[in-house]
Amino acid sequence: MSIQMKGDERLTVIFKHHAELNPSKTKEAGRPIFDDIEVCEMHAPGSRNFTPQPALAFSHWSGDMYGGNQVQVTYAERFQHQYRQFKAEQAQTKTGTPLQFAPFMTEGKRAEMRAQNIYTVEQLAGIDGQELKNLGHGGRELKNAAEEYIAESKVNAPNLKIADELEQMRARNAILEEDMKLLKEREAAKASSDEAEFEGMDLAELREFIKTNTGHAPKGDLPRKTLVRMAKESQQKAA
Repeated sequence: MSIQMKGDERLTVIFKHHAELNPSKTKEAGRPIFDDIEVCEMHAPGSRNFTPQPALAFSHWSGDMYGGNQVQVTYAERFQHQYRQFKAEQAQTKTGTPLQFAPFMTEGKRAEMRAQNIYTVEQLAGIDGQELKNLGHGGRELKNAAEEYIAESKVNAPNLKIADELEQMRARNAILEEDMKLLKEREAAKASSDEAEFEGMDLAELREFIKTNTGHAPKGDLPRKTLVRMAKESQQKAA
């Protein structure tokens, strides 16, 4: 069951604290007494008009009006994403592509749009009617540019996904290569250490060392590197 209303995605919603005069408490105390209440401001793109509403006040009914499953929705529930940010004292944001990422706009135009409560490309693309007229000269062109940008993004999205997957694959391969390099370096260092330990022994002494530790001498004409490895292994077993 949706708790939002049609067109809510176009709104810039801000929750804030508001000091409201309490007439009864003021009369009783003989001085101005204010209550701190949470209010919800809903700014339509292109419009400077808005009326703050108490955050926990009734906003609308949601559900099946004929099936008896309707529930009352407050402004805090209707815009719960921004309300949670407000309660956590975080910056209140909306979903979309910020105007700073719109390549078709100058910084001056971005500032003009923000002054008219337009913060995302999606809001600009969805603006119409009187709000579009409020943008003034060039407003229609900006709206069209926003629509084209969104359409082109959808076309390019699969290519961007593939490029991202390739980049992730390259990153994984780079990590694997680095791991293999470290492993080889460690093996080389270990081999060097083993060689240094038996450096003073000739082939006959290595064979005798292995025989002493294992009970039998190596067979065949083995290279020194192999005899050093066998000597190290026999030493470890004996230990």
